[in-house]
Amino acid sequence: MSAGDTRGSRLPNVFPVGLFRTDTAGRCLAVNAHWCEITGLASAEALDEGWARALHPDDRERVLTEWSRATQEARGLEMEFRFQHWNGTVTQVLVQSLPELDARGTISGFVGAVTDLSRHLEVQDELHANRELVAMVLLATTDGHWDWNVATGTVSRRAPRHPLPGGPLDEVAPDAHALAQRIHPEDCSRVRDCMMAHLAGHTALYECEHRRLTGTGTWEWVLQRGRVVARDAAGNPLCMLRVYIDIETRKQAEAEAEIEAYHAQLQRFALQLALAQDRERRRIAAGLHEDLGQILAVARAKLGQLTESGTGGDVPSGASEIRALLDSAIAETRALTFELGSPILHELGLAAAVESLCERLGNESGVQFRVVAEREPESLGGDLRTLLYRAVRELCRNVVRHARAPRAEVRLYTEGDRLQIVVADDGEGFDAARQARHFDRTGGFGLFAIREMCAQVGGRFEIESAAGKGARAVLSVPLG
Repeated sequence: MSAGDTRGSRLPNVFPVGLFRTDTAGRCLAVNAHWCEITGLASAEALDEGWARALHPDDRERVLTEWSRATQEARGLEMEFRFQHWNGTVTQVLVQSLPELDARGTISGFVGAVTDLSRHLEVQDELHANRELVAMVLLATTDGHWDWNVATGTVSRRAPRHPLPGGPLDEVAPDAHALAQRIHPEDCSRVRDCMMAHLAGHTALYECEHRRLTGTGTWEWVLQRGRVVARDAAGNPLCMLRVYIDIETRKQAEAEAEIEAYHAQLQRFALQLALAQDRERRRIAAGLHEDLGQILAVARAKLGQLTESGTGGDVPSGASEIRALLDSAIAETRALTFELGSPILHELGLAAAVESLCERLGNESGVQFRVVAEREPESLGGDLRTLLYRAVRELCRNVVRHARAPRAEVRLYTEGDRLQIVVADDGEGFDAARQARHFDRTGGFGLFAIREMCAQVGGRFEIESAAGKGARAVLSVPLG
């Protein structure tokens, strides 16, 4: 940028402080009218390194050294020194500056403010306000700002993503009411309450997140910050600076994080529900085995005794039929007991329960199951054992129901600190990617539920299959 860039005339003059803007080397590009009043230099005289002519002779070397060091180190500067006006007036000032970032986040120069410390009664308020002002000016450099005349309601806008100060010409908005109409209806009351609290002087800074209607008719999230920069003698607000910061990306990330957290919570609930269901099944199975199963066994024994001890006329003619019914009831009770919860799983372990399961399924379906299992690791906990058994049972049932496979194999082994379970068959196969995303044909969750369970316990579930090539499912879970 050349020293004669006309953008310098566009530095805000609504603030009771001098403002300046420089390039990365510290050469002055723009000043506002208040800066000129404090130093006694015209804006054109201040450009490039001309501003140094206003420094007090006793402070010149110290100021230039510190300013040069700050620009070279690309950091902010805060220091007190004196300006000497052309008419001889000496003004004690505080200068505060910060690096200015462009849209890519790289330093494009410096922006700062000069506070006249001669006004002792106002200096503390100005120091506090000036820090906020410099921060807001920097915010406005990439996100735009609005100057709102509170008394008249008129608003002037500087377009976003252009440097401030020194950006393009202001765009005049209709009025504050028109801007308020672009706020989402669900956010209006919250925005109004925050604004009224700040205008009344209850908050040092106005800050509110809300949705705003864009020119394309969509809603976007913005963070609106602002501060009353001028009040009348009665404390009524006269002028307010507001900046808009686009937070749509952040809001989307927060929404995605909430969805992920909700999904994780659902996974935990599903896992807890599965374990609770298993405990209840075990309770019912124990009742069937210990109560109903025992009653049926005793009834069958007494019927046998009656048959053996009676004569032909004393034994009911239907005794054999009754015995057959009792045998069927006993068999169904045992099958239901195993269906509800395998006693072998909790008494002998996972490998034994899987062998029993495959033997029973093989007898019922004709599928030749082969189980190859190592000794169960001692670190395999009871809850994990239950979940793995349910997963293996679901996979083996899928083989029986859908695979049309003459043979299947189940392997259980450890690999490092993980337990690996492989269920493979030589059946018809299926589209594994599609099936994993849908409910299975029985109405249960099927492969999807197994995948979610593995993820919840820090494991993995992978399945390989194609039409006519059988299927191979692998569960891998950490031990301990």
